[in-house]
Amino acid sequence: MSKRWKCAVVGAATVGQTHVRVIPNLPNATLVAVCDLHPERAKSALERAHQPHIPIYTNMAEMLAREQIDVVHLATPSGLHHEGCRLAMESGKHVICEKPLEIRLDLVDQMIELSVRTGLKLATIFQNRYSDANRAIKNAAEEGRFGRIAWAGCFTPWYRPDAYYTVGGWRGTWKLDGGGAIMNQSVHNIDLLQWIAGPVKSVSAYAASRIHPTIETEDTCSCSLEFQSGAFGTIVGTTAMFPGLPARLEIGGENGTAIQENGLKFFKFRDEHPGDAELLVRLAPTPPADNGVASNAAPTGNDLHARNISAIFSAWDEGREAETNGPESRKAVAIIRAIYESVGAGGASVRVQ
Repeated sequence: MSKRWKCAVVGAATVGQTHVRVIPNLPNATLVAVCDLHPERAKSALERAHQPHIPIYTNMAEMLAREQIDVVHLATPSGLHHEGCRLAMESGKHVICEKPLEIRLDLVDQMIELSVRTGLKLATIFQNRYSDANRAIKNAAEEGRFGRIAWAGCFTPWYRPDAYYTVGGWRGTWKLDGGGAIMNQSVHNIDLLQWIAGPVKSVSAYAASRIHPTIETEDTCSCSLEFQSGAFGTIVGTTAMFPGLPARLEIGGENGTAIQENGLKFFKFRDEHPGDAELLVRLAPTPPADNGVASNAAPTGNDLHARNISAIFSAWDEGREAETNGPESRKAVAIIRAIYESVGAGGASVRVQ
């Protein structure tokens, strides 16, 4: 019988609330504590999740000392992930961290080294890997159905109002967000791109803040890239395109092309499989949500987070590393850091470390 993991959530803002909602509904997890600098925010999140009895802390060290915890879920600002991971692992706790794992590669490497040294597990939330449409494209790539890939790209043409950056005070800052539309919003698609199309060799990028004059970081970036396979690609990320359109992933080669945009939009190969037509029907794109929060396109909801967290626990139960383990999660950050280095060098080509 699988272990029932005792979980604590650190950070009860937007994505932290998702963890608070998801954990109590997993068959192999229990929510035992929530930590947030604003206890009223944690209290509200717990009430909405019908978990008002869960203890609330404002100090992570105190929570770690007082509660019986197996896993700490970090949902704090990105630039605080390393410190949260250090505190958790020094207390003997495994860590599940929201994307990105950290905003600097040296801090990512320190987190990975700490996990190895302590024997504790480290994994990241990249929930979009668990959508059926993205899995279908990944499976096709693993089966070699694209043949020699010519081009692969991802587009995150979103919009955020100025208020998005002013609330909380950390978004759009180098210190805590680590970047803008690329590090925060596009990281999901960048992870999918390298996961499906393969390692990225080098990038050349331009970026600026086009419509958000008060933020330190970019709200728009356009990047060309070369994969280690020799294929070429494109990454576009923005929070400056009103009203916002669905994120899109495309990959194509000598034997096939696939497009994911709120579902499986296109899926055509020379070697047609009997199930391809059924996939296109079952995974057909859904209309974008019109929810007033600036078009993420399809809402993530709780389901993909539940799949991602369940997959992590299943892997750990079986003595395996999670699919989104530390070294795997490092790859998207490495691409993004190379993008920012290229932007700083006026678009010069930069190798991904």
